[in-house]
Amino acid sequence: MKHIVWMLAGLLSITLTSCERNDLLLSEDKLNEKIQKSWKVLNGYNTDSQEIWSFSDGTVSVSWSNERGDHTVTGTYSIDARFSNAFVKLNDFSFVVDSLGYTNSSFTATDLNRAWTIVELSNDVLFLSATDNQGNIRSIEYLKN
Repeated sequence: MKHIVWMLAGLLSITLTSCERNDLLLSEDKLNEKIQKSWKVLNGYNTDSQEIWSFSDGTVSVSWSNERGDHTVTGTYSIDARFSNAFVKLNDFSFVVDSLGYTNSSFTATDLNRAWTIVELSNDVLFLSATDNQGNIRSIEYLKN
């Protein structure tokens, strides 16, 4: 019995140390500390995106410029860290931009207001993913601004 406990402990420690997603083991405070900066959205169709997301003290601002002018929309965020996943919960986005109703990266307020899985959060890269109301996987990839 003693050998089984040691084998399970060894297997668990190997699993945790070999895990590529070490951010999963970070606390909500550590994740919140890492996300609090400005991030530039990467768009597949537009390599020079002008959309900047700024996370600070529970508030997130999304800003961009286009031919119709400068725009900023705000919402709130919170971090929810669990053993297997970490989330950024975006809330309180409510906007109509240019009467089109979406950001420069094509997200509506409804798209944004949900729990986004933190796929990657490093010093220079943030990658979020979520499933929208139609069951489609939506992702946002950022570089530190």
